[in-house]
Amino acid sequence: MLAAIVHYHLDPGGVTTVIRGASDALSAANIPHVILTGGRSDHPRHVRVSGLEYLSEPGCQTASHLTADLLRAATQALGAPPDVWHFHNHSLGKNALLPAVIAQLAAGGERIILQIHDLAEQGRPDNYPVIADRSDLYPVSPCIRYAFLNHRDLAVFTSAGLPPENASLLPNPVAAGGKNPDSDNSGQALLFSPVRGIRRKNLGELVLLAALAPAGTRVAVSRAPANPIALPIHDTWRKFAEKHRLPIGFDVVDRFTPVAGAGSDFASWIAHASHFVTTSVSEGFGLPFLEAIAHGKPLLGRDLPYLSEELAAHGIRHSSVYHRILIPEEWIDRPVLEAHLTTTLERNLRLYRRRMPSGHVSATMKELEQEGWLDFGNLPECLQQALIEKVVKSKSAPECSATCGGDATTLPPHLQVLAAVHRHPDHTAGSPDENTGRGLPLRLVPLTRWLAEVIAIRTPCASPDSLAPWSIENYQTRLTKLYQNLVAEPPSPVRHLSAEKILTAHLTPGSFHFLLSALEPRSRPPRYRAVVFDIYGTLLIAPAGGVKPDLLFDPVLREVLRQHGHEPPVSPSSELHAAVLRHHAAAGVDHPEIDLRVLWREILHLPAGSDTTSLVRALENAWHPASPMPGAEPFIRNLSARGLSLGLLSNAQSNTLADLGSMSLLFSPELTILSYQHHIAKPSPEIFQILAGRLAGRGISPEETLYIGNDPRHDIIPAAAAGFKTALFAGHPESLRDGACSPDITFDDWKELESRYFSRT
Repeated sequence: MLAAIVHYHLDPGGVTTVIRGASDALSAANIPHVILTGGRSDHPRHVRVSGLEYLSEPGCQTASHLTADLLRAATQALGAPPDVWHFHNHSLGKNALLPAVIAQLAAGGERIILQIHDLAEQGRPDNYPVIADRSDLYPVSPCIRYAFLNHRDLAVFTSAGLPPENASLLPNPVAAGGKNPDSDNSGQALLFSPVRGIRRKNLGELVLLAALAPAGTRVAVSRAPANPIALPIHDTWRKFAEKHRLPIGFDVVDRFTPVAGAGSDFASWIAHASHFVTTSVSEGFGLPFLEAIAHGKPLLGRDLPYLSEELAAHGIRHSSVYHRILIPEEWIDRPVLEAHLTTTLERNLRLYRRRMPSGHVSATMKELEQEGWLDFGNLPECLQQALIEKVVKSKSAPECSATCGGDATTLPPHLQVLAAVHRHPDHTAGSPDENTGRGLPLRLVPLTRWLAEVIAIRTPCASPDSLAPWSIENYQTRLTKLYQNLVAEPPSPVRHLSAEKILTAHLTPGSFHFLLSALEPRSRPPRYRAVVFDIYGTLLIAPAGGVKPDLLFDPVLREVLRQHGHEPPVSPSSELHAAVLRHHAAAGVDHPEIDLRVLWREILHLPAGSDTTSLVRALENAWHPASPMPGAEPFIRNLSARGLSLGLLSNAQSNTLADLGSMSLLFSPELTILSYQHHIAKPSPEIFQILAGRLAGRGISPEETLYIGNDPRHDIIPAAAAGFKTALFAGHPESLRDGACSPDITFDDWKELESRYFSRT
C-alpha cells in the first residue's frame, strides 16, 4: 500500500505537526508514503509541487495540470501511483484549484481521505469566496472517507447527508512530554499560552486575565502569527498591554527568557511555566487541553464544551476552566454593540453570499445576552479594550484601594467581572451562588477570586498516562485501519454533499462570534514613491550627540589628536564647544549648523585647505560611536529592490555616511541632505524645503514621500509642516525623543512597517 499526503505547506503549526505525526506512524507501519506540498521543507519524505501553495486565484495553471503534476510527483517518489490520497483541509479556501483536483481524482475512482481540521464555513468568511462556486466541494462515495477531529464537525456532515460509514474520528496524536529537569511551577505564577496569537485565540481575554490576576502573576503568548494579515490584531493587543503596563508578554519564544539565566526556546518556557492557559473561542482539536497534561502543568482558561465532552469520555476533566466571562450589560452601550453586530453580520453574510434574514440581528443579539450579562470573549476587540481600561482604572481608583484593603485582589461590587465556571465537586444544589437561568453555567464567582483560587493550584488534572488514547501507537492503528479499509473498496459512482447545508449549519444566530467574523476591510496603504530617513536614533544607535565640555573624555580626544600628528589643547572638548558657540552666534539664522572639519582646522591652527576628514571620523568614532539600528538595513534594501527613491535628511557630519557602511550606497546622492553641507539644521523649515525641491525634480510630491525619524520636534513636526507623510520610530529604548506629535504612522518594528505599508499586494 502506497500513500500520498497532500497539504499546502509544512510550516510550523498544528496541521504540520499532525502530518509529521502521520508520517512517523506510517513509517512505523512500513507503509511507503510521500508528503506533497507547495512549500519547501527539510522533511525526508517531502516533495514540492508548484500550485499547491496558497492560491486565491488559479492564474494560468489549471486543475488538470495540477492533478497531473501531483500524480507524477507521487509516482516518482513511490515508484508507482499511490493507493491512497490523504488531503488535509482541502475546503479551507486556501487554494482555488484543490477542490477541482479532488473532484477529478474522485471521478477517476481514486481512494481519497479528506481530513477536516478547519472549515471556511466555520469562522473564516474571508476564505469562503475562493470555494463559493464549488458544487463538488464535498464528494461522497465508498472510495472517499472524511476524517474529523471532533464529534461536532462529524455531526454537521452526517446531518448534511454524509453516510456514517464514510466518516471517521481521527484525533491528533499527543506525545507525553516527560518531566523536564528544569521544570518548576512552585514559584511565582507564569501562565503560558502555547499558541500563535491569531484572532480566534481571544488575546483580549488573556490581557484581561493578566490585568486581574494576583500580584506577581505573568502571562506569556508563545508566538506571533506567521500570516501578515493576522499580525495587526496581535500587535494591537501587544501595544495595548504595554501602554497599560500589564504583565503579559507577546511572541516570547526565542526572543525573551522566562527567568534570568534560562533559555528562550519553547521548551524553556514550558519548563518554567506554572500553568498552561487557553482563551481560544474555537479549536478543531484543542491541543492545549492535552498538552498541559503531557507536560505536567495545570490548565486554566476558557472551556470549549464540545472538546471537554470528548475528554470526559476518557476520564479527563479540567476543573480550572470557565464557560464564559460575564460582564454586566450596562457596561456596554447597547446601540454601539448592536451597530457592531449589524455591520459584522452584513459583512459575514456578504462574503458567504447570503442575504440577511429578517430578524437575524435581533435573534443573534438575543443569543449574545445572558439575562443581564454579556460574554467578554464574544465582543469585538474595541469593546474588549474599553472594558479592560475600565477594569484597570477601577483597580487604581481610591475607592477600590479602600474596599480591597490596598491589594486590589477583588473589585468593588459595582465593578465586578464574573466568571462562569463548572460546579465544584463539593458544590450542592441550592447554594447561594448557583444560577439556573437559561444558558448560564452553575456557579458565578468574581473573576479575581476565581483566578486567585485556580492559580494557587499547581497540580495537573491528570497524569501523562491518561493520554494513552492519543498515543502515536493508537493513532497508527486508526490511520492504517482507515487506509486498509479504503483500499479494499471497489470504484463507485460519486455524488456530492450539499455545500449549502454545511454552510447553513454554521450561520445560525447561536453560532455567531465576533472573533470568528470577517474584519472590516483595511484601506489600502498609501503608495509611497519615496522614503527619506533621519539617521541618528533611526538608522544608527549612538550616544546623545552635541558638543559639550567633557573633561572626563578629554584624555581620549588628546590621544586621537596626537595620533594624527597634532598638538592637542588642554581640553579639546571645551575648545570645540567654544568654537561652536562662536560660529552659531555669527551665523545669523535660527538653526545654524557647522562643519566639524572647519572647527578643528581653527582649533589646531591649520591652513584653510587642510583636509581634516579622517581626523573628524576618528574623533567622532571615539567620542560618539555609532552602530546599525537592528532591522533597518533589510527594510531599506527591500525598498531599494522595489525601486523606491530613497533619501537621507539628518543633522549629520562628514563622518556620518561612513558610519552607515554599505547601506549608504542605497540612498540617492541628490536626496541625501546632511546639515553640515547646508549650514542649517533640523528643525529648520528651509532644510525640508530643500528636500521638497530635490524630490520635485523627480516628479515626486511631499504627499508621496514618507519621512521616518525618531524625534517629534526635529523630525515629525517640521516634516509634516512641509507636507510630508511621517512615521515615528519608537523601536529602541534610546531612540524615541520627548515631544508630542501626530505622525501618520508610529512603529517599533521594521518588519511590521514593511508588511503593513509596503506590501507588494
